[in-house]
Amino acid sequence: MLLTRLITAVRPAYLLRILTIACAIAVTTAVQAAAPTTDELDSIFAARGIVYQQEDDGGSGGNPTIEEDATIYEGILLFQQRLNENNAASFKAVGDLVTAASYDDARDKAETVSGATGYNPGRFNLEGRWKYRSNSRTGFTLHTSYGQEYAYRSTGYGFGISQSLNEESTQLSADFQFYDDTVRMIRYDGSKETDEPRDTATGAFSLTQTLSPVSLMNLSWVYSRQRGMLATSFNSVLFDNGERGFEVLPDERVRNTVSVRYKHAIGDDSVQLGLSHYQDSWELDAQAFEARYFYRLNDGQLTLEPSYRFYTQTATEYFSEQFRAPQTYQTSDSDLGHFDGHSAGLVLSYRKAGWFTKAPSDYDIGFNFYRRSDDLNFYWLTLGWYTAL
Repeated sequence: MLLTRLITAVRPAYLLRILTIACAIAVTTAVQAAAPTTDELDSIFAARGIVYQQEDDGGSGGNPTIEEDATIYEGILLFQQRLNENNAASFKAVGDLVTAASYDDARDKAETVSGATGYNPGRFNLEGRWKYRSNSRTGFTLHTSYGQEYAYRSTGYGFGISQSLNEESTQLSADFQFYDDTVRMIRYDGSKETDEPRDTATGAFSLTQTLSPVSLMNLSWVYSRQRGMLATSFNSVLFDNGERGFEVLPDERVRNTVSVRYKHAIGDDSVQLGLSHYQDSWELDAQAFEARYFYRLNDGQLTLEPSYRFYTQTATEYFSEQFRAPQTYQTSDSDLGHFDGHSAGLVLSYRKAGWFTKAPSDYDIGFNFYRRSDDLNFYWLTLGWYTAL
């Protein structure tokens, strides 16, 4: 249940007509500007480690009929190489080790009941990307990816366009991602069925506008459409008679997310505020508010970034902790239920040259916790390193 929700990106829909319009805007409104800046195409190396812990309060958190403890260890490596003045290529590798109650139970039963083995009980994802920036500040990217976990395989590809206008005070961007995925139908009881497809297309559109020398605003809209096997194959639901059944969800889901962010400089420091609204075709609505403060010390070498986020969502119409009898659609996944959430975190960043490279490097460490009204608690620790090459 947790694995697909947390580690697999939200996939989404074909927007060729909108893409055509966006491309036309990028071409016809392009203005001459300076050559690409080094931070867009420069050669870089970045590494990040994440330790994630989910606790369900001894079994009573989230849905009390399902054990939802989970631990994830993730590593991310990114290498980008500038090819010439206008082009760069990058490669990203992500690997996870996962321990989750429902995930482990389904895997163990499958090994003994159906012999459905041969997959690493973790996850990896590989992505290659080509990036182009013209002297007129028009950008174009192409990318492809492949990922695999125990009950899921994903092949992705996509492209993006961007344009800076008005002496770079305005930035427009559109990004499109398409995924052809396969869900391994390993059920909670260890039985194995024929693999099912899941197709996803996503379009993300963004406008960033400088409002004054010390403030800017970003508006974004993300639209996605998924089709195919959208339930988690090894999830189950509990009936009043004590028996269990499979999770069943519609084979199509349309999602829309609209968000706005405002950032304002206060001397050497800055503050960022954000609001977002989410709605999908499964009658799930959600709102979020976020605040961050960037406190700079030691001439900007040291940055403290405290943050707070409030999130609330309604339940999908197919959710219940327990069912009287089998339904056309049924899920007990607590991530599809009603809850409110409060999260807070602190990130410490330090910029220094000479530890591993002669070039200035950025190091960061962060800790976050997230408490939900259904008593599911989340904690994660991050460590990062970024350097120019």
